[in-house]
Amino acid sequence: MERLSYIAMNAMQLQTQNQRLIAAGLANQNTTGFKRDYAETSSVYMTDALGKDRVFPSRKEGSVDLEQGKVTPTDNPMDISVDGNGFMVGQKDNGEKVLTRRGDLKIGADRILRNGENLQILGDAGPITVPPNESLSTSRDGTISYKAIGSDSTTPPAVLSRLQLVNVPPANVIKGMDSFLRPKDGAIPASDSKVEVSSKGLESSNVSSIDSMVDMLNSSRAFEISFKLISTSRDLDAESAKLMRSQG
Repeated sequence: MERLSYIAMNAMQLQTQNQRLIAAGLANQNTTGFKRDYAETSSVYMTDALGKDRVFPSRKEGSVDLEQGKVTPTDNPMDISVDGNGFMVGQKDNGEKVLTRRGDLKIGADRILRNGENLQILGDAGPITVPPNESLSTSRDGTISYKAIGSDSTTPPAVLSRLQLVNVPPANVIKGMDSFLRPKDGAIPASDSKVEVSSKGLESSNVSSIDSMVDMLNSSRAFEISFKLISTSRDLDAESAKLMRSQG
């Protein structure tokens, strides 16, 4: 019965973690470009102090659903969305590079192009510093152009930079504790010319409130079943002890 209790307790712990992941997804349902977590598990083989082999389910850390969210049109030329698979490359203030699909771009106080997570959005040559301008535009291949202040209508836009757009296989993408996406192997690949973007549109979260509520209900039921297994195990142990005493 001890083995049954351990397995049930482990399952309860995993279901508690599932509830946290689901709640985090619901909290970010309206966050631009947010990708929901997968509640994936794997088997872990362990040997206890008595040399008995046991198998427990364990959480797969950082599993993430990369399904594209709905793109909502906007009138802002600095709002961009990645078409299909692919990512922009962002840089945290500590210099670490991460992957992002959040395209609500803005110009920081330091004139560096950033998104709503305050990540520096990188171009092929690094952080993009935006000079004072009358307008910005982004082409399908990620090339950012601008009209200089005071330029007339006949002056063509000047090329500022091209966004660093990369394609990382879903199996090589992991979400960290800080909610940022990274390649599992730690290597940011070179720019991929096949990755394209669209302007005047933002990708919404891929969290479905209906699916999340169903997942939460299933997780709650699984937790209850595990709790009942522990209660049943305790009752069986008590009955077994009572039987042994009566025979003695």
